[in-house]
Amino acid sequence: MMTVSRDILMHPDFIENMADELYEMLEALIDAEFDKGDDTDFDFIDECADAINAIRSGDTAQILPVISRRDFINKVSGSSHKTLRAALAVCAAIAVVIGANTLLKETRNIDVFEEVAGFFNELFGEKPVTIETTAPSMAPVQTAAPAVTGIGVELSDSFKSEYYVGEEFSADGISVFAEYDNGERKLLEKNGFAVIVSPNFGESAKYETVTIQMGSFREYLEVRVIDSISTKKLSSIYAIFPDDFDFTTDDLDDIGLDEMQVYAVYSNGEEAELSAGDYEVSIEKEKRLFEEYATVTVEHNGCSCSFMVFKAD
Repeated sequence: MMTVSRDILMHPDFIENMADELYEMLEALIDAEFDKGDDTDFDFIDECADAINAIRSGDTAQILPVISRRDFINKVSGSSHKTLRAALAVCAAIAVVIGANTLLKETRNIDVFEEVAGFFNELFGEKPVTIETTAPSMAPVQTAAPAVTGIGVELSDSFKSEYYVGEEFSADGISVFAEYDNGERKLLEKNGFAVIVSPNFGESAKYETVTIQMGSFREYLEVRVIDSISTKKLSSIYAIFPDDFDFTTDDLDDIGLDEMQVYAVYSNGEEAELSAGDYEVSIEKEKRLFEEYATVTVEHNGCSCSFMVFKAD
C-alpha cells in the first residue's frame, strides 16, 4: 500500500520539478517509438506531443486528459521503466490537483483525489494506492450582500399631478423601490425615502419639480399648479379699433390713438375695459428699405400687446 498525501501533491518543489521530468521523459518516449521503424505507433507519438505542448503552454491541467487516454496508459504500463511510469502517474496527480486547485480550497472535493488514486492503481496494479483526503477546516464562505444600484418610482391612480394655486402637495400614490445589482426590487416603507418639494409650492401657477430621494439616489416628478376657476388673475390684454381706423399716417410722430379701446382678460374668463390711465403706450419708429413704420406697444400690469402703423407714401 502506497499513500500520497495532499501536502505532497501540492508542495511547490514537487509541482515545479515533476513538469520538467515529464517533459524530458515524453521526449524520450517519442525517440524510442521512432526507433521501432515499421512498427512505429504514430498515434502514440501524437499523444506524447500533445502532452508536451500542454506543458509548454503552462496549462498543466491539460496534461490530465492527454495522458489519461486508455492506449497511452497501456503503452506506458507495459514499459519496464518503473521510474518513468511513476513520474507519469505523479504528473497525472499534479494535473488533477492544479486543475482543481480553487475548487479544492473552497469545497474540499474528495472525488479529485480519488481520480488521482485511479491513475496510480492503473500504472501500479500490483501496489494499490490510497490518497489522503484530509483537508484543513475552512471558514464558511461569506456571500456579499446585494448592492443598491438605484431607485424606481411607480405612481398609482391616487397620485395627483395637477393642483390649484394654494393647495399643498400630497405624496399619496407614490411607491418607491430599491433596485439591486442582482436584479431584485424591494418596496420601501414610507420612512425609507424622502419627498422634497419647493417651500413655495402652490403659490403661483407653474410646473413644479418633486424630488424622490433615498440616500444618494434621486428620481424626479413634474406636477402642474394651475389657477382655479374662482381665481381672478390678469392673463392678457388686447386692443381694438373702429372699423374705419387707418393704420397708415402721414406723420409717425402724431399717431391718433384716441379711439383705441384696451381690454384686460382674467383667468376666470372675465374681461374688463381699461381706462387710458390704466395702461401705458410706447411707440418705436423703424425703417425697412423704403418703408417707414412704428411699432405701438400697450402695456398693463406686466401684460402687453403690439401693432404696427405705417407711414403713407
